Amino acid sequence: MTPMFAAVILETRNGWRALLPETDKLAQMAYRIGLTLAVAFVVQRLLFLAAARIERVVLRAGGDSEAARQRARTLNLVIRNVVTTLVIAGAFIRVLAVLGWNIQPLLAGAGIFGVALGFGAQTLVRDIIAGVFILTENMFSVGDLIEIDGKPATVESITLRITTLRDFNGYVHFVPNGEMKTVTNRSRGWQRLAVDVPVATGADFDAAIGVCRQVAKEMNEDPAWRARLMDPIEVWGIESLTPTDATLRLVLRAHPGPDAPEVSRELRRRVHSALARAGHRFSAGRELVLSPGAQPART
Repeated sequence: MTPMFAAVILETRNGWRALLPETDKLAQMAYRIGLTLAVAFVVQRLLFLAAARIERVVLRAGGDSEAARQRARTLNLVIRNVVTTLVIAGAFIRVLAVLGWNIQPLLAGAGIFGVALGFGAQTLVRDIIAGVFILTENMFSVGDLIEIDGKPATVESITLRITTLRDFNGYVHFVPNGEMKTVTNRSRGWQRLAVDVPVATGADFDAAIGVCRQVAKEMNEDPAWRARLMDPIEVWGIESLTPTDATLRLVLRAHPGPDAPEVSRELRRRVHSALARAGHRFSAGRELVLSPGAQPART
């Protein structure tokens, strides 16, 4: 080996020795880093247990209802996300200190960054504050069907900054919490639906209303549907009247979810069948004509 190459190898070894700490210090640093990670893991688990306890408290306070269950689950998810972020940030700063980094400038820079964030990222701060109020005031929870700007969608997740929604078509919408001005929650308390039945103007309205009342009575007494109603189905009568047809309105009230839509569909089917059997026409402008051996045609 030439003297030049020997000098290069010696210089490289000395450089690595200068970069790496001594063996005993390296082992001590590894021990301290491992202890930091272990403590961070234990702290995270303990805070997760506290979040689970908070979830149970919220659930008991809400009477173990579905709304309370959704709110408790949402709070648990948010708390776990915040805890994970803070624990990782704290562990990262501690590891840097163990490695010999001067974290004072880093902390000072974080403070300056926070001030700059307050002035330059006002939208982000607004979204976070709005997210806090959404959670504390229980406006909606994961699983609720809400309506924003006239568009209904189901809440899939809530964070302090953004709410994730999925609409009927399966499209996912990411809405900043600060952008929600008016939110309509369709999953709280009860839901009322109106079933409108068109009847030709020349029909016997009293007879048609009697048919609707009979159908409503049968459904109110049917055990399969009575359990899904909060109140008996009501027949309000004639809702509107035009030169060609009138609209009879029936109203039902049920729990949020599939009960009200499914009851209304069954009610429409039964009312249509009953009125058809009674010979009532649904519109004065359309009449069904059947010829022997011919297919039904509209005239």
